[in-house]
Amino acid sequence: MEIGTIILISAGIIGAGVLFFLGKSWIEIYNKFVYWRTRLSRKFADIDIIMQRRIDMLPALAQVAKKYSIHEYKTIKDTIEARSRWTKDKDASINQKIEAVHDIENNFMKLQAVFEKYPKVKADSLYKSIMGSGNITRIERKLQEVRLSYNRIAQKYNERVQRFPRNIIAFIHGFKIADYLTFGNKVNKDSSEDFKPKELFED
Repeated sequence: MEIGTIILISAGIIGAGVLFFLGKSWIEIYNKFVYWRTRLSRKFADIDIIMQRRIDMLPALAQVAKKYSIHEYKTIKDTIEARSRWTKDKDASINQKIEAVHDIENNFMKLQAVFEKYPKVKADSLYKSIMGSGNITRIERKLQEVRLSYNRIAQKYNERVQRFPRNIIAFIHGFKIADYLTFGNKVNKDSSEDFKPKELFED
């Protein structure tokens, strides 16, 4: 057998080995991306359940606003629209869902700030059944717990998306950076600064 033929056969074997190794590594990295994205989606499903409880409060709160002729219609309208986007966009991406969560939470906090201006509302039996008996506290505590858990998974997923050479595979297959859940941050600030009704709710 000629030397040239031997070299070609050897090169072919080496090339096939390299391609096999690269293909195997590619598949493993891709499957890891799928694994972490699935974990992210499953964790978001926990948020979905909690947010649904929040959403279920909105029609009743709108009735309370109507009963007491509360005129901050923009706040109520924005909150209901955020609810509508949430219920319709079931096929949205994770990042689109995260944006919807932030919209609902921010508008819900604004709505609470509006009701704080009306002492009679706090004494209303419907309002107390919705907002009282620790209902809000339990939901907010659960949201914070799920937020931390979700963000930890998102961080691990995002690290994989950004690291070389995984970022090449992520780009080709459409694995994108996942947004973090940050709701509640504004509430922890000075509420008199962030939620001044007259300034915040004007059309």
